[in-house]
Amino acid sequence: MLRLTVDDTQYAELRQVARRAVGRVSERAHFVLLFLQEYSSSQIGDLMGYNKATVEKWLESYADHGIAGLYDAPRSGRPRRCKHLTGVVQAQAGQPPRNYGYLHACWTVALLLCHLRDRFHITVSRATLRQALKRAGFRWTRPKLVLPRRPDPMNEQKRAKLAQVLADPHATVIAADECDMHLLPVLRAMWQRVGQQLRVITPGQNAKRAVFGAVNLRTGKWFHELSVRKRGVEFIHFLARLLAAYPTGLIYVIVDNASIHTSHAVRAWLAMNARLQLVYLPTYAGHKLNPVEKVWWALKDDLSANYSFRKLAELDDAIRRYFVGFTEEAALRLANSDTVRAARAVAA
Repeated sequence: MLRLTVDDTQYAELRQVARRAVGRVSERAHFVLLFLQEYSSSQIGDLMGYNKATVEKWLESYADHGIAGLYDAPRSGRPRRCKHLTGVVQAQAGQPPRNYGYLHACWTVALLLCHLRDRFHITVSRATLRQALKRAGFRWTRPKLVLPRRPDPMNEQKRAKLAQVLADPHATVIAADECDMHLLPVLRAMWQRVGQQLRVITPGQNAKRAVFGAVNLRTGKWFHELSVRKRGVEFIHFLARLLAAYPTGLIYVIVDNASIHTSHAVRAWLAMNARLQLVYLPTYAGHKLNPVEKVWWALKDDLSANYSFRKLAELDDAIRRYFVGFTEEAALRLANSDTVRAARAVAA
């Protein structure tokens, strides 16, 4: 004959489950509570609408496993209609629809359902297909626009030159770049109250400020200059400032292949100031190899993310204040990359 004994803690736990648990679990906790009050299995069954065998089953389960014994064991659920659905979806959705003769530019759930039905005789619901797409690693998001990437015929030579420059312990190695700061805010994801989407006021008429920046890869010393325009003339003025900051020794300035870095005026100025040499990065490698890019990302996130400036004077003041506290340690920490690490390793 089944006997149950519980202490005060177990009894309080039973009462909590009986009050808060959902559905059958709550009823099973009541089986135990009534049994502890000396109700028989038959009486409990009559009160709760169950037969005697069911009541005794859950009483024994509680006796063996405690509160955990009142919960249902995990169930496997209905088997999938198509065991290989995820693999098929992964292979088919990974190719553009036009590869299969469709006029559509991209897959939709409706088009993919028709494709699976007609080509593989697989019929599933929209919900099942969406789940299979998620398991296959697909998400419904927007693509991004990119420029066509033609291979740089000078890629190997440029990388070799960069490695040679970074390995020179006696030269000053600087990375330089430019960016545009706009009055128009940069929209970024942020925490917002549900149903209260933040509205960012635009300036009405956009304007921009050119910012030239450079960082010494070994010391972290930062140089910047605000300019009305971003042309070869302004770039030469910035190079002259770098040349004056380091009056002796060879200076390497790492830049991308923008037109203002390769103009005839810039090349003529470099011919007259041989102590400063430009080191060109491989095409499309600026974002990876030029550490100044990270400074621009941080500048835009901190100053312009979801914030609109009314006048260029306000934007100029904000940029100047930002770089007032931009210490050498902060610059090296922010610009940390393989290029910086290689330059500092040689200096160390």
